[in-house]
Amino acid sequence: MSAGVQVPVAPGVAPDAPPRRRRVNLPGLALVVTLAVLWEVLVRTVLRAFDNLAPTTEIIRSFGELVARGDLAAQIGHTVAVTLIGWVVSTVVGVVLGVWLGLSGVAWRWSMASVEVLRSLPSIAFVPVAILVFGFSEQMELVLIMYVCLWPVLIATIEGVRGVGPGLLDSARTLNLGRLRTWRCVVLPAAVPRLLVGVRLALALAVALAVIAEMLGNPAGLGFGIVFAQRGFQPGQVFAYLFTIGIVGWALNALFTGAVRMFAPRFAGSL
Repeated sequence: MSAGVQVPVAPGVAPDAPPRRRRVNLPGLALVVTLAVLWEVLVRTVLRAFDNLAPTTEIIRSFGELVARGDLAAQIGHTVAVTLIGWVVSTVVGVVLGVWLGLSGVAWRWSMASVEVLRSLPSIAFVPVAILVFGFSEQMELVLIMYVCLWPVLIATIEGVRGVGPGLLDSARTLNLGRLRTWRCVVLPAAVPRLLVGVRLALALAVALAVIAEMLGNPAGLGFGIVFAQRGFQPGQVFAYLFTIGIVGWALNALFTGAVRMFAPRFAGSL
C-alpha cells in the first residue's frame, strides 16, 4: 500500500491507536541513586560526628539481613493486612453514612456539630484511649485505623452527595427512578470523584496509623520493628525499616490508583 493511501474507517469507529508502552522513569531513578550516593558521602564526611546516622551501604546491608532472617516479610504482611482491613471497613461505613447524611437534611443538621468536633480531634490523642479499652493488641490497632480513616471518607462522601446538582435529582424524580435507583444511577456516579479523593487520603492515613499503633501499643509489624531496632541502637535497621514503610505506602497508593484507572477510567482524572 502506498504511503499516500489512507484506510477508510467506518463512521463512529475510531482508528486503532498505537499501543502505549510503559517506560521506566529514568530521571526519577537517577535522582534516587544520586541522593543515595550523596547521603553516603555526607554521613561519612560532614555528618560523621552523628554516630547514629547510617550511610547508604549500611542501610542496604541491614535491609538484606532483615530479609534473610525472614523478619521483614512477616512484619510487612502484618502491617499491610491491618492497614487494608481497617481501610476497607472505614471506607464502607464512611460511604454508607455519607450518602445517608448527604441525602437527609434532617440527619445532617442533627449530626453536623458532632461530626465537626470529632473529626477535628488529633488522631494521635486516641491511641491512649484505644490502649485502655483494647490493650496492646491487634484489635486496638484496627479500631484506631478505622476510627481515623472514617472521617475523610465520610466528609468526602457528604460533600460529593450534597454537591449533586438539583437538576439531576429532579430528572430522577420525573423518571420515577425511586430512591435506590436514584442513589445508584445518579447520586453515586456524581459523588465518585470527591469520594475517590477521600478514599485515597484514608489509605495514606491507614498506613500512618498502623505504624503509629505498632510503635506505641501493638508489638507487631513494621512500627514495632523500627522501635525494636532503635532500642537496640541499630541505626542501619532503623533506616531500613523507615524506607520499607515508605515503599509500602507508595506501593499501596500505586495499586489503588492503578485499580481506579483499570476499572473506572473515567474517574481516574479526579486522582
